[in-house]
Amino acid sequence: MTVRWWGSLIVVAVALALAGGCSGLRLAVLKPPTAAFRTATGAGLSGDDLDLDSLRRAARASLSYFRSVEENGGDMRRPYTLGFDRYSFEQFELSAANFLALVESTPPRLIRRRVAEQCRAYSPVSGARFTAYYEPVLEARRRRDRRFRYPVYRRPDELTLVRLKRFFSGDRRSLHGQIHDHELLPFLSRREIDGERGLDGRGLELAWVDDPVALYFLHIQGSGRLSLDDGGVMRVNFAASNGRAYTSVGRYMLDRGILGPGQGSSGAIRSFLGSNPDLRDELLFNNERYIFFREMKLESDQGPIGSLGVPLVAGRSLATDRRYVPPGVPLYITTDAPVVTEEGAFEGWRRFSRFAFSHDSGVAIKGSGRADVYWGEGEEAGSVAGYMNTPGSMMVLMCGVRPAKATIRASFAGGFTSVAWPSYAAAGANA
Repeated sequence: MTVRWWGSLIVVAVALALAGGCSGLRLAVLKPPTAAFRTATGAGLSGDDLDLDSLRRAARASLSYFRSVEENGGDMRRPYTLGFDRYSFEQFELSAANFLALVESTPPRLIRRRVAEQCRAYSPVSGARFTAYYEPVLEARRRRDRRFRYPVYRRPDELTLVRLKRFFSGDRRSLHGQIHDHELLPFLSRREIDGERGLDGRGLELAWVDDPVALYFLHIQGSGRLSLDDGGVMRVNFAASNGRAYTSVGRYMLDRGILGPGQGSSGAIRSFLGSNPDLRDELLFNNERYIFFREMKLESDQGPIGSLGVPLVAGRSLATDRRYVPPGVPLYITTDAPVVTEEGAFEGWRRFSRFAFSHDSGVAIKGSGRADVYWGEGEEAGSVAGYMNTPGSMMVLMCGVRPAKATIRASFAGGFTSVAWPSYAAAGANA
């Protein structure tokens, strides 16, 4: 169908050129746009390596998000195009509810079959790649002393958010900055905050930690647990960024030969920075982006709060690119996870497949097939997350809802195409 469509376009272009009486025929051949998602034939479900309780909690977290949007409104009620199909916000909510009902009413051994029968599936054209993140645990103090002297900052009042859609219809981008002489200017950079102490004396410190490298990785993860000397634990979560561009310090070190090939894991980066304090700050300052935190009241068994405002579920919650992947939807992923010893040494890889949900987003997660898996809390989760950067497969699942047909332009921009299930033609054909 696609070849015929573009072929017809070329024929029309030739006819128009000849009709115009051109002395020399000039023909512009337009290449078809690249779709972000494509049809994967014969795809199936190979199992789920996690417990059903975590799957139920992840599904309920999605439903909680959808309810909050319904109650509070917001700018996330937009439709998405998956392949040649278009779905509304209400259909995403209904699909997540249908998925949970399917899980609740089906014996575990039959879940894969029923999903294949009742859910449409869409996979990214460019393939999928997975990284992982975690919730670090840092030793901290509420007051500064000689050892604990690196601040965890709350959001400054003057940090201003500008949503461009308020000025330009359809523009979903946003900016952070500060007002100076009636002009919006960039906010302080990492160098200006940590190197030049640009926020000192403002009373913005939530707590103090003793390791600037661990603090930097807290910024990268976006949330953490601060273990206090009184026995308490302070949960801190992303509140805002300074709006500056994100630069991967690991990528910077690899490109300049500071780290050798294959040494780009977070463990290798942390080891180098910890062993070279004279180089540490200048390397970290290459990432101008800075994260501010807020204290959260969460149960000890709850994960951190993702960008959808719901607690993340270890192994089930994904950070995805919201331009392509609808928030809150169920997915099915397959990739490799590193096998790591208790000492943090890498031993090999293991294949896994599971259902997951789009619960979070991140500035470094770009593309229809990019996903960051929330792996859990603590050093063990951090060891695994630090090694993970692997290809795999990912499918967005739409359960029990009938799509509308999208325009050709929207289909190419949408990022996904439908997956032909082996047993899909039964109940799923009329879903």
